[in-house]
Amino acid sequence: MRRYTITLGATTTAGGRVMSASGSGCINGVPIALEGDLVACPACKATGRILCVGPRIPEMSDGKHVALENDLCTCRCSPPPKLLPVQIMRSQVLKDTGRALSNTNDSDPSYPSRGAPRGPSFNERFVLLDEETGDPLVHKEYAVVRASGQLEFGTSDRNGYTHLLSTTAVPESVEIFV
Repeated sequence: MRRYTITLGATTTAGGRVMSASGSGCINGVPIALEGDLVACPACKATGRILCVGPRIPEMSDGKHVALENDLCTCRCSPPPKLLPVQIMRSQVLKDTGRALSNTNDSDPSYPSRGAPRGPSFNERFVLLDEETGDPLVHKEYAVVRASGQLEFGTSDRNGYTHLLSTTAVPESVEIFV
């Protein structure tokens, strides 16, 4: 199963729209939405908040889960509308069992639930720099190859930063191609 990352302007199954995105990362210059960010719902004429549900690779920003496709809008609608992505560049790929494909030890059957004590986590974003001048490479397309072989694509922001790579339980080596 693939779940795409939700960004500012993403829609819902009830015609709503994500109105705030407080994540520190961006996809193609569009901010990433987090749990608790606001969603305007025209169906019930209310403002809801994003509620993260379902299987996911633990990915946090400022202590909040990154919003994914099929997370919910907690407005007045019943059932709650599901979030729909407006981008297809960044996603999480999950096993059919609901356990995330991540860099954790697959022989370990335990999987921490939300709110459970966790060990250290690692997340990074990188600055792309011109080799000759040392200046940031602004709005430059790049590809990241994760330790698992998974490819992620993006465009650096106005300061040359890549998107925030998803949080992992152990450090990993990545390759970046510009």
